Amino acid sequence: MASERPVIREISWRDIFPWLVIFRTFGLAISMPVLFLATLGAVLTPIGWWISEFYFVPPASLEVDAPFAQVVQANRSGPDRPFPPLAPDDGRVPDSLTDILFTQPDVIQPVFARFVDPVARFFQGRMTLQQAGYFGFGMFWMLVIWGFYGGAITRIAVVKLGREEQISLGEALAHVRRKLLSYIFSPLFPLLGVVLLAVPIFLLGMLMRLEYGVLAAGILWIFALLGGLSIAILLLGTLFGWPLMWGVVSAEQHGDAFEAFSRSFSYTFGRPLHYLFYAVLATWFSGVSWLLVYHASELVIWVTRLPAEIGVGDERWSMLAGMIDRSEASTHPEILGAWLIGAFESVVRTIATAFGYSFFWCQAAAIYLLLRQDVDQTEFDEVFVEREDQRYELPPLPSVGSAAAQKSPESSPESSAESS
Repeated sequence: MASERPVIREISWRDIFPWLVIFRTFGLAISMPVLFLATLGAVLTPIGWWISEFYFVPPASLEVDAPFAQVVQANRSGPDRPFPPLAPDDGRVPDSLTDILFTQPDVIQPVFARFVDPVARFFQGRMTLQQAGYFGFGMFWMLVIWGFYGGAITRIAVVKLGREEQISLGEALAHVRRKLLSYIFSPLFPLLGVVLLAVPIFLLGMLMRLEYGVLAAGILWIFALLGGLSIAILLLGTLFGWPLMWGVVSAEQHGDAFEAFSRSFSYTFGRPLHYLFYAVLATWFSGVSWLLVYHASELVIWVTRLPAEIGVGDERWSMLAGMIDRSEASTHPEILGAWLIGAFESVVRTIATAFGYSFFWCQAAAIYLLLRQDVDQTEFDEVFVEREDQRYELPPLPSVGSAAAQKSPESSPESSAESS
């Protein structure tokens, strides 16, 4: 009898190349709920920096410290003028395939740097007390804003990418409200350890002001080096592992600040080459994706302006275009109209900029699922969903007492026959 040849009916590319999940994040990042959350976060982010500048930065200090003034100016910039500028290749149209494949900058690096930069400056130590307050408040503001909106985005992402299920915006926000403190304090957990380890070394440095204190410090220096090693590990783990912390809180049933800290460090140091590969792939893909989103948003503005320019005339439009670009509000009808046009165009650019944040958090969720599978051999679909155990249960059976009470003699067929 001839042997039957096996027929391949379907290939599970997800099982063969699990990292292909990274390419599914683009469609998720431009979905309406995710983009809406990212837009709100992008709008609220500079507001916190304005508040911090108002309370901690005297105007006179900006005149004498030009580098710090540039940072303050960048932090207060609205999302329609991204920080740093996200326009690929200064906004020019790509001339070749090389320009498309190597578009700079991508959206991963600027968003990542915006979160890391305040922490790095805060821990440099070479700043005034007012500057420390400015960066400290701004850093905590960003943790609160993106703990809420970034947490909701990663919750939507892990359920969609892991379980192939769609959850509503309300369900995602409800999940974040329950675990908001875990989202906020997860990155602060290892930083608190850094501070606790640095305090003994700081006291040892104060002891070195004395003559015999230097000798004592020399004897104890081996312990200081061990503390420095622990600080370096915590800083490196936090630097590369903090984007994964949101994924832990969003995907795991008991995800809290400690579990987010332990899992992110375990995955970062346990599979560094895997993490590097996923990060490089995500960075390259984000450049191509941002190229599409940026030019699509500018195309919307251009095709809207073109018929208006033809209708109003070149000379008149040149004057109006200058008023639109200045974006100066006034009660004069002409200036007010130009300001409104510029404001609506800024909304389009704000949404395009918000794509950078939505894409960043979706990519972080995807990389977390990949690293979790690499380290713990946990399948993608093992994502906790509230009340999952009740989803497929049969309705509860009524008790004997309640069934007897419902079936009274007056309503039974036998009683009706006897009465007749």
